[in-house]
Amino acid sequence: MRNVERGFVLALLAVLAACGDDGVDPITKITAPRVLAITAEPSALALEGELELIALTVDPDGPRSGIGASAPLGGHAVDAVRMRACAPWKFIADPARDCVGDDALALESDAAGRIVISAAKLAAAFPSPPGVPAPPDPWRAALAAGVTLRIPIIAEIDVDGRTLVARRDIDVVETANQRQNPRLAEIRFDGISTTTLRAGQRYVLTAMVDRASLDARPDADPAGALEQVVCNFYSPSGDLDEPAADVEDPDALSPETSAIAFTAGLPGNTWLFIVATDETGGMSAKSVPLTIAAGD
Repeated sequence: MRNVERGFVLALLAVLAACGDDGVDPITKITAPRVLAITAEPSALALEGELELIALTVDPDGPRSGIGASAPLGGHAVDAVRMRACAPWKFIADPARDCVGDDALALESDAAGRIVISAAKLAAAFPSPPGVPAPPDPWRAALAAGVTLRIPIIAEIDVDGRTLVARRDIDVVETANQRQNPRLAEIRFDGISTTTLRAGQRYVLTAMVDRASLDARPDADPAGALEQVVCNFYSPSGDLDEPAADVEDPDALSPETSAIAFTAGLPGNTWLFIVATDETGGMSAKSVPLTIAAGD
């Protein structure tokens, strides 16, 4: 799991207390606004390319969509989105201290909270480490020399009077090395794709991943073996007996996670949130509306 942890680092103040103490809600339970993921499309930034970032912010009422008055009709907006890229040459332990001034580049968001970044703009902001003369086309030279270029992205989301902080690291790659995000295909309860459950009933929950969205594992043995994928699950209602499940056989025709148990909560409308992450940091997220019917 080291590669997944490298590719997807969330520094969320809202969940630091969720450590399993008595009386504390499990990390799978959404009880307040939280950033579950910062997704990137594509999953890495090609030298000549661009990349789109968007934060998945949720609360017990569902995903938050849009910013302030710009939210779509009937939308559930956040108050503000700020993101900044950090210099790849500097270790970022405390973003408030280490990703400021010349070591930071503010990124502009559209009304939906989407941010587009380009390798050219980032290379111009961070051409080389301090004190090192920048060669022509510095990032290409760095990659050719075997240097890992990884751009920390710091997101600050203002919502309901608090600021949520999250981090996502983006790899810079040669165009020929571009990789995909794992794509969630279907969520199943007791082997069936459904969004209507019975209150209090215990279900076997699995997630299906689109096999075509999986890349070959780095240094795969056997050659061509597909990347492992981990799915994390969250919900405002009901109980999950495990926070995550692995795709047991990514080379299967229809890759599916191992089963975890989900016990439906009280009758009403709720959500299930799933974040899928692969070995090289590719990520996708899905918000599934659920209807919980009264039990028999």
